[in-house]
Amino acid sequence: MHHATAGSFLGIPGVVWFWILTIVGVGAVILSLSRRFQLLRAGRPDNRFDRLGERFKHMLVYAFGQKKMFDDPVAGAYHLLIFYGFLVVSLRTVSMVVEGLFAGWELPLLHTPAGHAYLFSKDIFELLVLVGLGFAVWRRGIQKKERVVQSFGAWLAIGLIAILMITDLATEGARIAAGDLDGSYLPISGVVGGWLSGLGGAALQAIYSVNWWIHLITLFVFANELPYSKHFHVYTSIFNVFFANLDAPGKLPGMDLEDIDEDTTFGISAVTDFTWKQMLDMYTCTECGRCREFCPTTITHKPLQPVLYLKSVRDQLYREQPEILADPGEDGHASQHELVPVVVDPDVIWACTTCRWCERACPLDITYVDKLVEMRRNLVLEKAEFPEEAQPAFRGYEVNGNPWQLPGEERGNWASDLGVPLASEAGGDFEYLFFVGSPGSYDDHGKQVSRALVKVLRAAGIRIAILGPEEVSTGDAARRLGNEYLFQMLAQQNVETMNGYGVKKIITNCPHAFNTLSHEYPDFGGDYEVVHGTQLVAELVRAGKVKLTGTVDLDLAYHDPCYLGRTNGEYDAPRFLLTAIPGLKMREAELSHDRAMCCGAGGGRMWLEENLGERINQTRFGQLEASGTANVAVACPYCFSMLSDAQNELGREDASTYDVIELVAKSLEGA
Repeated sequence: MHHATAGSFLGIPGVVWFWILTIVGVGAVILSLSRRFQLLRAGRPDNRFDRLGERFKHMLVYAFGQKKMFDDPVAGAYHLLIFYGFLVVSLRTVSMVVEGLFAGWELPLLHTPAGHAYLFSKDIFELLVLVGLGFAVWRRGIQKKERVVQSFGAWLAIGLIAILMITDLATEGARIAAGDLDGSYLPISGVVGGWLSGLGGAALQAIYSVNWWIHLITLFVFANELPYSKHFHVYTSIFNVFFANLDAPGKLPGMDLEDIDEDTTFGISAVTDFTWKQMLDMYTCTECGRCREFCPTTITHKPLQPVLYLKSVRDQLYREQPEILADPGEDGHASQHELVPVVVDPDVIWACTTCRWCERACPLDITYVDKLVEMRRNLVLEKAEFPEEAQPAFRGYEVNGNPWQLPGEERGNWASDLGVPLASEAGGDFEYLFFVGSPGSYDDHGKQVSRALVKVLRAAGIRIAILGPEEVSTGDAARRLGNEYLFQMLAQQNVETMNGYGVKKIITNCPHAFNTLSHEYPDFGGDYEVVHGTQLVAELVRAGKVKLTGTVDLDLAYHDPCYLGRTNGEYDAPRFLLTAIPGLKMREAELSHDRAMCCGAGGGRMWLEENLGERINQTRFGQLEASGTANVAVACPYCFSMLSDAQNELGREDASTYDVIELVAKSLEGA
């Protein structure tokens, strides 16, 4: 080729044409990205510029460290190769652009020892990227993993990335074959150069120039295709992870019900009711389908599949982009197109159990529960449209403080013969307030578990009190069903009562109450140290204050409650207690710990009918039974109800469901 630098073959006409290509290509990217950015600005505000140190750390671990990607080791490995290969090769691509714009001038860095080290790593990574793409082709085209959303765009991206890698290796190989480049620090390109070594100068020149042009034209095509495809995440993913929600996962965003006027919109009705961060989530979805792999609604063939839900609202956002940007309105919220029922079927909105499998699985920190609950809020508060079976529960919460519509004055009857003091009588002489919750106060089995917890705590000398008739439901289900007014009424009533008695520490046996008291009540002035029953009892057993010596001859599988496990990270305490009980054999289901499937009761679904697809509780029980036993242990009253119902519905007459705390009480010394 007889030139010492790449790009000098262009000549003046070639440089002019490349300037035109670059201006058009880069200009189009800037225009597309600016329009997408303006669309974000049409969303509602959301402060994600706090806690910057935590955000940088989170970004390093989850964006650059790709931590969640390795939940699927094969996909994690090949994605890591592609991700880092793409980053490494980017510098070489920028170098090629510079060479084209300035007639062969190269970045001086590339001619230093550090540059040679970079080129060596670049060469290796290009091969690794091609290996990673090979695995991606195998997964999509041969294995055809069910969770993955198949699309032309995915294949196009694989093809374009492969072209970028191959054409760069070809240009470097041609230069090495022509003697214009030292191949000692380019091992893969050196092999290509060996293949081309028998060709003449003109042929090598042609190979070089054709691949150079193909590489850079592909670059500009790919860069302009990204904002209009699922691969927009190439631009947005690092930002989406940086701006991730850092609050407790189980905490839903609040609503200021004091500052409302005639223009106030409750929840999400149209695409511009989403916050800018929720819109960024939509931009960032890769359609990998991890969110639906163990989603209870997807597994049981309900209308809700998280990835398809998010895709539908993203597509609507893009459809409305010209209208929104042409007339953003005074407040930037121009959209008047309602999402439900035209874009999103109401059955999709009401199917969610808020179990958060989707959010746990997403490698890019996309959230779904907040969006779905906000859409429920709009249906409930703006339109009074919700499943009719929710009405009795709402009425019960409002009138009696519980969804069963049972008298509030009976709330403490379960403890009438136990001598448990009411907070109103204890004069502050108690260490923990036992927040019993509605199931523990009214449900027959729930009352047995409440009595068991009292027995265990007394054995350890822990002083407790209860609110009795003054306690009302935490409002967890009301909030997750979209009735924010009702939730806030219940929360404020409980906080006022507990603060009036100087409550500092709370124990509860309901994971839903545990989550709400811990993470949502502080917004209403309720700052308490909250523990789940299994957590405190596990501490007492470890400390020797509770001795488990009675044999409990049972073989059972443990089911992780979503709101104790996946949402609040407690997996060990219940397992520790089960394994500490003499005679008891605990089994693990295939889907357990943070992969455990929901029982179907969360998100207020406990109070709704299940008329679509298979029943979630029966599907979950089948997974537990596959461990080798039909007996089940739980640490949540709602899980107990759902799984014991499943055993009855499926005719497992010899099977039983137990709460961990009642099993501990059975094993107490002298029991």
